Amino acid sequence: MHGGFIWDDDDYVQDNPTLRSLAGLGQIWFQPGATRQYYPLVHTTYWLEYRLWGLDPTGYHVVNVILHALSAVVVWRILSRLQVPGAWAAAALFALHPVHVESVAWITERKNALSGAFYLSAAWAYLRYEAARRPRWYGAALVLFAAALLSKTVTCTLPAALLLVLWWKGQTPMRRPAVALGPFFVLAVAMSAVTVWMERHSVGAWGPEWDLSLVERGLIAGRALWFYAAKLLVPLDLAFIYLRWAIDATAIWQ
Repeated sequence: MHGGFIWDDDDYVQDNPTLRSLAGLGQIWFQPGATRQYYPLVHTTYWLEYRLWGLDPTGYHVVNVILHALSAVVVWRILSRLQVPGAWAAAALFALHPVHVESVAWITERKNALSGAFYLSAAWAYLRYEAARRPRWYGAALVLFAAALLSKTVTCTLPAALLLVLWWKGQTPMRRPAVALGPFFVLAVAMSAVTVWMERHSVGAWGPEWDLSLVERGLIAGRALWFYAAKLLVPLDLAFIYLRWAIDATAIWQ
């Protein structure tokens, strides 16, 4: 709660000119490139908080903690709805797991805490829709998913994740939920395209470090899956940035 600003918190909060005026709020939403990444809901929360407590980092930290606590509660409700044994214990583990420290304690990672809360809430609302078939729950899920995408585009995985959950719970046939989730997939693809463009043209994600072959990209993706699974099981030596892997497409073990 009493931590300060670190790393690129200056770009997102301290030296962010869009937080200073009403015109800046318009830039956050309608001027791509005005902020380092186009996550307008995240920067809108910063804009509101700047009005409340200026550059006192405590308020920003408290909001992150509240968002993460909310996500833990929603995890509990989702698992309970899915009749998963030990739902409360799983949600408690989610709340306290060390891998979440970076997302909660680093102000810039509001995008994780906020998008996570919207992502999980959208999942919960959609599962309510599947149970009751009431349009209001479908509408709520779609709006919450849009909010998640506007907070961080990695949440584009939600419709695929929901299909997997429904299949796991024995939903048949799968055609109806696949059609129902169609608008979710459209939103996901659209916002993903915007983010890819922004990352290349605004953040600068291009050049020799990104010139990887298809095989090398596959090696990185495969290792990342197991690397982070291992960190979930044994959360030791956590860090902001891990040592760069030596990727060799000719190494059979890789």
